[in-house]
Amino acid sequence: MTNPRRLALDLLARVEQTDSYINLLLPKMLGPLELSDADRGLVQELSYGTLRWRAQYDSFIDQLTPGKVLTPKLRLCLQLGMHQLFRMRVPSHAAIHETVELVKGFEVAAAGLANAVLRNADRAGFEALLEKSLRGLTGAAALAITHSHPQWVVTALKTALELDGRGSELEALLEANNDTPLVNLAALTGEAEGVLLEEGLERGDASPIGFIAHGNPEPLLRNPGVRVQDQGSQLVALALLARGDKSGAWLDMCSGPGGKSAVLQAGIRDFGGTLDCLEPNPQRADLVRAALDPTGPGDVIVAYGQDAKPNSYDAILLDAPCSGLGSVRRKPESRWRKKPEQLPGLVKLQAELLDAAANALKSGGVLVYSTCSPLIPETNAQIQAVMDRHPDLKLENANEILSELSPSLQLNKRRKTAQLWTHLHGTDAMFISVLSKA
Repeated sequence: MTNPRRLALDLLARVEQTDSYINLLLPKMLGPLELSDADRGLVQELSYGTLRWRAQYDSFIDQLTPGKVLTPKLRLCLQLGMHQLFRMRVPSHAAIHETVELVKGFEVAAAGLANAVLRNADRAGFEALLEKSLRGLTGAAALAITHSHPQWVVTALKTALELDGRGSELEALLEANNDTPLVNLAALTGEAEGVLLEEGLERGDASPIGFIAHGNPEPLLRNPGVRVQDQGSQLVALALLARGDKSGAWLDMCSGPGGKSAVLQAGIRDFGGTLDCLEPNPQRADLVRAALDPTGPGDVIVAYGQDAKPNSYDAILLDAPCSGLGSVRRKPESRWRKKPEQLPGLVKLQAELLDAAANALKSGGVLVYSTCSPLIPETNAQIQAVMDRHPDLKLENANEILSELSPSLQLNKRRKTAQLWTHLHGTDAMFISVLSKA
């Protein structure tokens, strides 16, 4: 019989060792296995939950193992044990026993240490361990342990919230980042929308084509017009569809893995428009091809966004490579993987892509620049800089466009760029800006 805890440990080790994303690895790992729904849910909660709360559990482990050097796999096991003890309905004796058995499978000599650490943790209790971890800490340092985020990320999110007039909502955002996200579906066609309504699915709050799946979405995905997609990502594509000439030439500059491309394709297919999708990675280009309807407009080209042909497109989507710190609910490893020293390189790449987009856009055309990050250097600073470099670009009011698409959105009316927030909108924290060319 397959052991769900061992699967979770193997999954976490692969995320750690290969820089893979857990939301991509998990279905590949579980797909061929004969597991009950309960065991599948257990693997998911163990792996995702342990990743989210890694920093907090490490602070507890370090308290209980002063001066000891732990192997990475032993530390992963102890994190898994902590998660079962403190955030799952697993009896203490079972959490400790099962974790010790995992350790015996790869480091027999450390089994006694694992047993002692987890028993001491259980005896001390969560509140006492957290209080000791926070002793002497204030501000961002304390929030980093309380909500298990890197301290630099806490500070960067606070700055972004303050720009949006929401500085007091930092803890609410950090808490939302640790919630388990609902499964969001996009209905690309009217027929797909009808199917989801017939199945009794509730509409999403943020996107007009969004639906919430509370159970297993696999049967619904057999309909080619239904996709799993965060509602914030849906809104990025819908914002361009709201402003772009649907009969013209369209470009998705950084199209992999193709979710937004599919929304664009569905939106223009009945109006005679064309769609080019650029993606430099051949494997990701294949994902874009798989996401698109082969009967609709859509040409997938293995090329960099910087290679876009000048003065060729009426509508361009640039969903730029970024830190990804707006999607840490779905990709909890992102918060640990990104480092502040990586930001300058990302910012430089974003600026290059924006320049290429500005040059590829025809006069009268529309460009949507988006990131799955609220960090200011990747968002508003980029927009101001590209407008300085390209005075023929004009900033449209993205908040008005999004509010027309989804009147329930609570957006900052004092700015023209739009910032979605996980704790307010239930979406990834997408930044959306709309630029037109004179």
